[in-house]
Amino acid sequence: MSILDEFPFPFHKPAGHELWRTLASLVPAPLDAIALAQKFDVDPLNIPPGLTPRQLWHLILETTAIKGTTRDLTADVLAQNPRSPKAPFLKKLLDDEPVVVSPEPVGDFESEVTAPEALLFSDDLTMPVGMIPNLIASLQCLYSQAAAVCLLRVENALGSFSGTGFRIGSDLVLTNEHVLFPEKVKATSVQVDFGFDVDAAGASLPVKSLVADTATIQSDRDDDWGVIRVAGMGAAIPVVNLAGAPAPNDGDRAFIVQHPDGRQRRLGFVRNVITAVTDDRVQYLTDTQPGSSGAPVFDAQCRLIALHHRGGTPTQKTGKAPLTKNQGVRISRVYAALTAEGVIA
Repeated sequence: MSILDEFPFPFHKPAGHELWRTLASLVPAPLDAIALAQKFDVDPLNIPPGLTPRQLWHLILETTAIKGTTRDLTADVLAQNPRSPKAPFLKKLLDDEPVVVSPEPVGDFESEVTAPEALLFSDDLTMPVGMIPNLIASLQCLYSQAAAVCLLRVENALGSFSGTGFRIGSDLVLTNEHVLFPEKVKATSVQVDFGFDVDAAGASLPVKSLVADTATIQSDRDDDWGVIRVAGMGAAIPVVNLAGAPAPNDGDRAFIVQHPDGRQRRLGFVRNVITAVTDDRVQYLTDTQPGSSGAPVFDAQCRLIALHHRGGTPTQKTGKAPLTKNQGVRISRVYAALTAEGVIA
């Protein structure tokens, strides 16, 4: 039976969890979500005020599962968002086809966007012309480093998942622990795709697809890093240096090369301000999506500063769409652990 027809709603299943997360991201504003749910027999009087988008959609899905309207609601959301990156996922659910989802890390972090951080989400996406040379230099360096970034297609007993990784040694790829252990279950197979991208004209580039050795996985759940051995990467794929970057600071820039939602490689570089730095974590406003887990986070000088591992919960601020900040693990912490365990010299 499809998750769209199950009762109670299967939040515990990867596809059910992904639908819950998808709906909360596509319709995060409470008034819009309630108006939509009302079309499918959800009584707004039964919805308490003050719920977060995730809490609200949890309640909506619980109710539509009772009413037998989850499938109709999903079809309506797809019709309203035909160009969304999540549209293929929704369509496969409606067609009762197997889906690939993005695993989530264990635990949580303080993800509410503060008032000062919200001010950084202004409508002004311009920049001083005099700073253009700095941006060009950053983008040129990031373009050369992007070839090290790969899409990870992960299978385990629970289903199919996707994440991001990058080359850090002759036969070594770094990603998150939760990418290699989706829903805490170890991967049984990992396909590594380099070059999944487009050229300047928008045409798809050839992909170098390799099979990783799941027997070589080493990981740490607390700091959410994982490495896996991959043979045959070759000299054309650069190796990202884990050492040498100075500690990031609040106000610095964070650029993220990623495979959001399992899509072709993308660069997050707008509103990419670092807002908090601790001994082990970095928080930033750079845009990511599920599937970006395991991506490298670079500073403006193209130095690796963090391993992206999770997005926060959308926060509603007056006069603004729901805002989200994201978090990475300080790469100095990952590097120290990999060195201590003899994974890298």
